[in-house]
Amino acid sequence: QLVGSQGMTPEMYENRVRADLSSRQVVNGVMGSSFAPAALSGVALEAYYQQREAQWTVFKPADFAARLKPTDEELRQHYQQHVARYQTPESVDIEYLMLDLATAQKGVVLNEADVRTYFEQNQARLQAKEERRASHILFAVDAKAPQAERDKVRAQAQQVLAELKKAPQRFAELARQHSKDPGSAAKGGDLDFFARGAMVKAFEEAAFSLNKGQISDLVETEFGYHILLITDIRQPKQASFESQRASLEAELRRQQAQRKFAELAEQFTNLVYEQSDSLQPAADRLKLEVHKMNGLTRQSALAAPLNNPKLLAAVFSADALEKKRNTEALEVGPSQLVAARVVHHVPAAALPYDKVQDNVRQSWLTQAALAAARQAGQEKLTQWKASADGAVLGKAEVLSRANPNQWPSALLEAVMHAPTSSMPAWVGADLGNQGYAVARINKVLAAPDLAARQQERAQFVQWVGTAEGLAYYNHLKERFKVVIKEPRPASAVQP
Repeated sequence: QLVGSQGMTPEMYENRVRADLSSRQVVNGVMGSSFAPAALSGVALEAYYQQREAQWTVFKPADFAARLKPTDEELRQHYQQHVARYQTPESVDIEYLMLDLATAQKGVVLNEADVRTYFEQNQARLQAKEERRASHILFAVDAKAPQAERDKVRAQAQQVLAELKKAPQRFAELARQHSKDPGSAAKGGDLDFFARGAMVKAFEEAAFSLNKGQISDLVETEFGYHILLITDIRQPKQASFESQRASLEAELRRQQAQRKFAELAEQFTNLVYEQSDSLQPAADRLKLEVHKMNGLTRQSALAAPLNNPKLLAAVFSADALEKKRNTEALEVGPSQLVAARVVHHVPAAALPYDKVQDNVRQSWLTQAALAAARQAGQEKLTQWKASADGAVLGKAEVLSRANPNQWPSALLEAVMHAPTSSMPAWVGADLGNQGYAVARINKVLAAPDLAARQQERAQFVQWVGTAEGLAYYNHLKERFKVVIKEPRPASAVQP
């Protein structure tokens, strides 16, 4: 059932596991034989755990934006260079058909004979369960207790059972006196009504084999020894056809709708494909409603079940846009098929400059401020390298790849990559939209406790093995001229 739910037969699953094991044998031999000398791991770990004390400052674009005054010509030129940013999105008006279980259920007509036959076939399942009311006396003993101790408890139980056979009316009295069940002893051993499945197996078998008023022999369970008395038996009322009719009809209608849907799905798929210039023939044949949706874009947030990426991709395919053909019948949910057709296509178009002038101005300012910040930072870097007099930097902090904290990654990498043959060392880092950073490295601190990091050394050896395995895998792809034309989908089933 598990394999089938993943769209595979047992044979398909077996073949996939076999192929996976075979590929592992090829690569694992390489990965398992890899090693890393202490000198190599030492260099790598030293670089990873090394610490550097640095000070820096960031030239932020926002500090330069207020000084910039773009001309109309500059804005128009920026608009022309980035006109793709200022376009109305491509959109389509579509028609679509949906076939689902509810539609199939509308065509299901039940007759009296079918419902009665279904009732008779499922009568045992529909009946309520017989219930027994019992009292018991528990002589508790651990299942793992020594045999001598168990024999002692059993002998006590046999003695009480002998008393009960002489005077059954004393059951409640003896239960209060001897039973070790804290839930029922005070009630004379009464357990109230219960059905099959509520008690442990041996207890249940004994309870349902006795007649009302009958006392059992000793019953052994994992809790110890029991003496049972059946005080009442509640037989279920025979469920009538009329009392079950509504639920039976709903259940039978669902089952028949599933079979009907399978038949209709095949017709639906064939009709939208064979008469690909219109959805109306399929709608007429299957009595479906043609729905419409206008202004659909590639980014539209659709409600379920239409929020399906395959449906959007099909609607915006060349076949659907240019030839106005029906899409194939797509499964967008459990027992839900949809086919669509583009009625009208509106290509993406550039908006006039006058309508987007404010957006163009903001874009120009963002880009120009970023360039100004970068230029100012690079100039200061050159100036401070020549003379650190007047350099305005933040407080000194210790940076490390092992503890990146909140530092921008570009700044961290620039500081840790910088040559430190002469100190102090200066470095610049482009922080993208955050601006440009200039840092001064004051000193290098050795990696702490490197010799004691056995776990990290073992992890490094594992990384080396993984890298060698990947290199061998890529070598095999090149040797056998393997080309992966389409990456495996994220939802693909893994063995």
